Amino acid sequence: MSISRAAAKPLCTAAEFELANESYPPIVRALDVKGLRKRVARARKLRDKYSDLAAKQTREIRGKVAPTRRRAPTGNQATVTKQAFFAETLERFETRLGIAERKTQREDAKSAAEKAKAALSAALARKKAGEAGAGPSRKAGRGMKSVPSEKTQAYPNLPMMRGATRAAHARAQAKRDNRGK
Repeated sequence: MSISRAAAKPLCTAAEFELANESYPPIVRALDVKGLRKRVARARKLRDKYSDLAAKQTREIRGKVAPTRRRAPTGNQATVTKQAFFAETLERFETRLGIAERKTQREDAKSAAEKAKAALSAALARKKAGEAGAGPSRKAGRGMKSVPSEKTQAYPNLPMMRGATRAAHARAQAKRDNRGK
């Protein structure tokens, strides 16, 4: 059951009613994501407050808990109405927040796609500009030539040295393995 603003106005404070009034279409559409998140938090806090208060009053009415005031409460219909009113307010804000967040995500995705497309175009332009004046590349199939390494010139017997080192390491490991036997 929907609670009208006219029915809720006498029950709410001015700040509470202003918050609830902002959840209706003409005003809520103008709010950004950050503003909507703040209002969702405030509406949730009010809904929880009146929900807890209604439960407490119900317990006091039933006699399960001692009353916190001098007079025992006789009814809590106003508190229940306020709780339901702020639950509806929260639902309206959350619905609008979901719409606004999806819109923001679509815009972000669109701008990211445009940036990627621009970067791809720029890379393609750089590649085309580079192919026109570039000489032979070092890619296989395009005349790749081996370049002599400085190590092979400094150590002409490098393959033999590598083999000797490997054999020495293998012998040392074998000695370590046989120590405990």
